[in-house]
Amino acid sequence: MADNVDDANNMAELHLAAELAKAKPVLPPLTGHCFYCHTPTTERFCDADCRDDYEREQRKIMMRKRG
Repeated sequence: MADNVDDANNMAELHLAAELAKAKPVLPPLTGHCFYCHTPTTERFCDADCRDDYEREQRKIMMRKRG
């Protein structure tokens, strides 16, 4: 039998999953250039460092929007 704590944990998990689903970034279409440093590439990012920096900046922007 579930108690109040279990019910609260289940609700928190559902809420977190819903918020994470809304927070997924939408990447623009491929342009032939890295989204972060604008180096010519066939991928969205020229390397993992640019990808990580881009994602970090996007999280900062989202946090500023949320307050």
